[in-house]
Amino acid sequence: MPSETSSNFVHSLDRFSKILSQEEIQDILAIQKKDLPPGIRINPLKASPKEAIRNLSRRYNWKVQKLPFIENGWTIQESEISPGGTIEHRMGQYYLQDAASMVPVSLFDFDTPHPLILDMAASPGGKTTHLIDRSEDKGFIIANDGSSGRIPALRSVLETWGGINQIITNYPGEDLGRWFPGKFDIVLLDAPCSMENLRPTPNHPLRETSVDERLRLKERQVQLLKSGLQALKPGGQLVYATCSLAPEEDEAVIDRILQQYPDLIKIENVTRKFDFDAAGLISYGGETFHTDLQHSLRLWPHKTGMSGFFCALMRLKQPIETSKEPSPVRDFSTTNLEKIDHHLQSKIADQISQNYVIDITSVLEEYGLEIHQRFDQIFLIPQRYLEHFIDLPYAYIGMPLGQWAGEELIPSHPFISRFGDQFNRGKIQINDSDVSLWTSGRDIRHPDTNLTPKGQYLLVTDSEGRNLGIGKLLPKRLRNMLPRGLI
Repeated sequence: MPSETSSNFVHSLDRFSKILSQEEIQDILAIQKKDLPPGIRINPLKASPKEAIRNLSRRYNWKVQKLPFIENGWTIQESEISPGGTIEHRMGQYYLQDAASMVPVSLFDFDTPHPLILDMAASPGGKTTHLIDRSEDKGFIIANDGSSGRIPALRSVLETWGGINQIITNYPGEDLGRWFPGKFDIVLLDAPCSMENLRPTPNHPLRETSVDERLRLKERQVQLLKSGLQALKPGGQLVYATCSLAPEEDEAVIDRILQQYPDLIKIENVTRKFDFDAAGLISYGGETFHTDLQHSLRLWPHKTGMSGFFCALMRLKQPIETSKEPSPVRDFSTTNLEKIDHHLQSKIADQISQNYVIDITSVLEEYGLEIHQRFDQIFLIPQRYLEHFIDLPYAYIGMPLGQWAGEELIPSHPFISRFGDQFNRGKIQINDSDVSLWTSGRDIRHPDTNLTPKGQYLLVTDSEGRNLGIGKLLPKRLRNMLPRGLI
């Protein structure tokens, strides 16, 4: 840390001196000198996580360490190749995420089949992808963010990850509880906060905060948490999380809600899941909090080796009385999406089966999807959206399956990226010497293949079987069809 930052940081730690010993404060200062290892979460929709991490470690000479509290999570202790620069990362086969940021979604018990899930402040989307994983993409997620400027990044992350059972919306989180009271099985509120995490990450650098800033944030966080609990079904679960260790934004927020709704909310004891002391506070700055807040998690950097984080898992014992208000509506017909007829669906299913030997009808049944068409574009649409939220305007929905051109389906990159590893036909292996050319967006001239070029759309792989996206086999070249954003 530069000396100026160190001086400011030391000063900012003074207010924690009543809950941390001087030795602990020195430990926090000392850990700033150590690099925080990047966290990696493997995408189980696209690969077997254990096999994938073995292959990545061998291929890029990574040394990894398993995160015991995250099913598909590791930290990268050493790397010769940056984990953010690989084709696997661009294809959504893993997500780079601080280890502490993986904790909130890990706290949920996914004990309800096909849950309705609300992610209230979803951008940039890392925790949303974790929700997709934990629900096996068989629930339904509203990934909401109140900032319109953050929606494109959220869409990019979810599209790259390959989830289907979600929509993206752009509404104030404070309104959602009144629009959808008692609707959701699971609610995640990763609340906007001061980011006072006491250990910097690339996305969350060290910064000083003021009392006024923390108290302003607290008032908004209270309203967001109230809204999230209103949206929850009785018996449902809500995780409240911040990447701040400021008690004003953490225990004090939940305590305010517990005072407002006594006996309606249970704070689950999640501290037992971890082998370090992470109990929440029951007092701070002369203020006493509800004793159940000791069951929340306070991830101090010097105790966990991670960046600072706070989270608590709540269950709603009884519904919170709410005055329902009308949500925004849009006649679904104005989207120009129409369910395709049986004849066209059979044609599409037959082509996918013939070209790639994958049963799209089974995919529809397994994940609860319907095929819709907008002009020549074909989409996979979640049935649970149509059943529960059909009039709710969205910014993005489901997954593009492809384009219907004449009598041929041109499969989309998201579809190839998500399901390509299940293909038993329709693949072309390029020479390893051509992989860097391909991943830079170039065509492969005179590809080495026994296939007869007929303009067919193929999954491109290398000698290790890596999914490298979609290409079109033409006489004398393999046309590169990777999206520009991946190049």
